[in-house]
Amino acid sequence: MLDAKTIKEKAIEFGASVVGIGDIKYFEGTIPQRDPKQILPNAKCVIGFGFRVPRAFYKTMDAQRQYFNYTQVGVKYIDEDLAEIFLLKMGGLIENEGYDACLQRNISNLRIKGDKTTNPELIDTYELVHAEPINASKPPPDIIMDFNQAAQICGLGSVGRSGHLIVPKIGPFVRLVFIVTDAPLECDEPFTKNFCEGCDECIKGCPGKAIGENDVNTWQCAVYYRGAHKSNPFMTDDFLKGDPEREAIINGDKVFDRESARAIYPKLDFLPSQTGYSPCLCGRKCDMVCYKHLKEINAL
Repeated sequence: MLDAKTIKEKAIEFGASVVGIGDIKYFEGTIPQRDPKQILPNAKCVIGFGFRVPRAFYKTMDAQRQYFNYTQVGVKYIDEDLAEIFLLKMGGLIENEGYDACLQRNISNLRIKGDKTTNPELIDTYELVHAEPINASKPPPDIIMDFNQAAQICGLGSVGRSGHLIVPKIGPFVRLVFIVTDAPLECDEPFTKNFCEGCDECIKGCPGKAIGENDVNTWQCAVYYRGAHKSNPFMTDDFLKGDPEREAIINGDKVFDRESARAIYPKLDFLPSQTGYSPCLCGRKCDMVCYKHLKEINAL
């Protein structure tokens, strides 16, 4: 018999660090393009899984000693290899019991129609501008869940000001996957604790000033993730030499949007891209300062 206890035990056995089960009722009111019930209309719950990203990856970037392994192992490998094998195993376990398991991996390079943000981890993203509903009762495809919303509903953690999920004991060093299923599993309560106390450390720590009081400029983040800041150890005096905006850019004072960010991308070639992923040359300062602060106040 399939139950929540079995799901959680197998998830840990197969490599997840945390697991929680969210009642589908808590997604009521979600816009159709992000609603898991639009994926599986008879869904009863969403199962959330988190994979720890070793914090040493962040520490070595913070110390400016190594950058490639965070992107290659901490992002690409977890999202594209570990998570996919894990989801197939968990999905097989559920479907062997006669239920449906709609596997939800991070769709890194796509944005739903109308979402003008980007993913700084990738070379670029594509908004599904040409997607049209097949009839009036359906949303435009593809349905892409909001992973932060789902994680909170599944009881995994809360979202900080930087827009990243913070998980007990792990902090912001986590990657997520989900399964939407019609299996009648006992659900956990949504996560209600708020780790973010408004300390503003992530705002002060971002070298590109991409984090505001209430939102994140993802295009700004993408430019400085790629290393347009003066703390980038690979930057030389030749970078943007002769550009009248050079000082404003390297100091994080220029505000980028989609057009201006894409225009400067070709100049941000400090390290080669890795199979479509951008090297993280900001060192994820927002996550590091958040983690350090939470450890200092014994919140993790």
